[in-house]
Amino acid sequence: MAESRDQTLIDFQAVTGIDDFDLCTNILTQHDWNLERAVNNVMGFGPTEGSGNPADDIGPSPATFDTGGFCDINPTGSSSSSLRSETFPARPSDHGASEMASGPSYSTSPLNFSSRQIYFSVEYRDRNIPVILPDSETVGKIKEVLEEELGIPRDKQELKGLVKRKVDDSTILRELYLPRENSLYLLTPQIKNPTVNKVDTHEGEGTSQGLEDEKEYTLKISFNDGSRYRQFSINFDRSKSVGEVKNSLGVLTDVPARLQKWSGWPKTVSDQDKLFACSLNYPTHEFEVCKSESPTLSKTVEDMDIDPDSDDDDNALENTSLEDDLFSQDDPPSFRSQQPLMPDGVTDDKDALEHFSNEFANRYGECHPHFFIGTLDDAIQQSLAVKASERKLLAIYLHHDHSVFANVFCSQLMCAEVIVNFLSNHFVTWAWDLTHRANTDRLLQNATRHFGGLAANQMRLYKPEQLPSLLLISRSKATNEVIDVIQGIITLDEMMTHLIHALDVFERQKQADVSEEKERDAREQIKQEQDAAYRESLATDRKKAEVLKVEQDKRREEMEREMEAQKKEENKKKEAELIKEAISQSIATSVPSEPSADDPGRISSLRFRPPNREIFTRRFYADNTVKDLLNFLTSKGFHTEDFKVLTTYPRRDITTIDTSQSLESTKLYPQETLILEER
Repeated sequence: MAESRDQTLIDFQAVTGIDDFDLCTNILTQHDWNLERAVNNVMGFGPTEGSGNPADDIGPSPATFDTGGFCDINPTGSSSSSLRSETFPARPSDHGASEMASGPSYSTSPLNFSSRQIYFSVEYRDRNIPVILPDSETVGKIKEVLEEELGIPRDKQELKGLVKRKVDDSTILRELYLPRENSLYLLTPQIKNPTVNKVDTHEGEGTSQGLEDEKEYTLKISFNDGSRYRQFSINFDRSKSVGEVKNSLGVLTDVPARLQKWSGWPKTVSDQDKLFACSLNYPTHEFEVCKSESPTLSKTVEDMDIDPDSDDDDNALENTSLEDDLFSQDDPPSFRSQQPLMPDGVTDDKDALEHFSNEFANRYGECHPHFFIGTLDDAIQQSLAVKASERKLLAIYLHHDHSVFANVFCSQLMCAEVIVNFLSNHFVTWAWDLTHRANTDRLLQNATRHFGGLAANQMRLYKPEQLPSLLLISRSKATNEVIDVIQGIITLDEMMTHLIHALDVFERQKQADVSEEKERDAREQIKQEQDAAYRESLATDRKKAEVLKVEQDKRREEMEREMEAQKKEENKKKEAELIKEAISQSIATSVPSEPSADDPGRISSLRFRPPNREIFTRRFYADNTVKDLLNFLTSKGFHTEDFKVLTTYPRRDITTIDTSQSLESTKLYPQETLILEER
């Protein structure tokens, strides 16, 4: 129990970045040592069921900070000027809390913990406008908030830095798979020569001063990505760093800084150097940039001493000022629609893995592990089921789009150059997306067959917050086994330690297996023969299933044809009935009116006995014709083509005699009973 809590505490500190041991212990205690609830509460995703306000329960040393300046929205839709603050446990600054609290922010409703809140820091000229929205809102809502704050119409706004594809105002934020905090740039190319003032907020003063007191560099950048040539003219404050300039160009061109090859910087410049220290030509300096096919990083992660959990790059982009009216480009950058890593209900593993690999590159860049394209069977055959001297470890990457750790793990760990090189040299990497249930079931079937029910059951119990995971698979005594599991809550150094340790264990086993190579080859040959027989049996069963399916399809088609014929027949009957009804209504107008019971004239009283209906009577004048009688029956729905009109005795069909005769001449006076019989 103690070891479990120690691990939970370590994981909690790794995710939240809170170094205070006592504070972390108090938070976990208040949430019954449930890592998911504690992380969600501290990170601002809302309290889970059964947890309270951490400000009331944690203890004596919480830190109070502005939650991002939520504005109360009154019924008229305008935001009140009073800002609400909440008391939460202290959180590291790399989550962007301090920046988000630096100015007013907006949300569509008061603080709502039931949905995930997304933070946007929108930079426009010399201002940063924080916007906080639930992920159920649309992109258009961001523009509505900016229109209210800046007075810029929505149709004149262009947002850059949202995702690497073009979206419209109706796109739901949840569909973009955004991280919790995002830096955006607002461009207004249709607004020429706007008035720009810079507000000095030091010590609460609200005085304004012009930009003429600021010393800015105008950087003219000629960019060539191999397919087209573009030029940019961008203004940067002299205090910006070289790295911020490169990241800003990456936003405009979709080419990350690691793939940019620059000409025009001094030889000794580094990404941390400020522009004023780089000996640039003032006020204008020219650069040439091209896209490199491989990353320009020359140092390993250890040499560069980079914290993988740091958000410095995001902060750099957030603080970069772009003067949108001062830059121009011939063609806008190309965008594409972001797709799921793997479609729902895949039936072909190879197509699914090709889609996964392509979309992974579109999301996180070209520097990523080479994913094996094929089935899990094929991946095992290439990595483990080969000669011992050629054997490699198998790494299975399990992804889930709903995990809060997915973006960080993929972008900062899986795409780190040192990880990519290590996996490429020593592993065969196979991937699968567990976001959709059907795909999860497909993986579990394969896992049960290859790794046993215990490992498959462990995968089945994985929750989104326990993913992504990297399963390291080795082979011992002709058995595939999971020797280590690397989960998303881990640092780069820890991940490298796990990989190196797994490789050491694997190499020792590999050397032992090489000495028994001949004996295993003989056993492997037998196994291959058995596998061939098994595959042949599967093929036979598949053919039988196909034949059965063809027969079922034929029967189904026949049934469909019969149903269609029945439907046509029913439609014909309905149409005929409608025609008859129309005829009845038309003829009803020509039927002579019925004489009253006390009429002194000669009256013929006729009784009608229809099939399956009650008998009814009708009075006619004796000189009314047979046609008048038949018209009356037709108006009641008894058409002569469907019914015979028979006398009781002698039995005769009235419909066959001359219809111009009177009722009296046809012996239907003074009374008679007529039987209506279906033809």
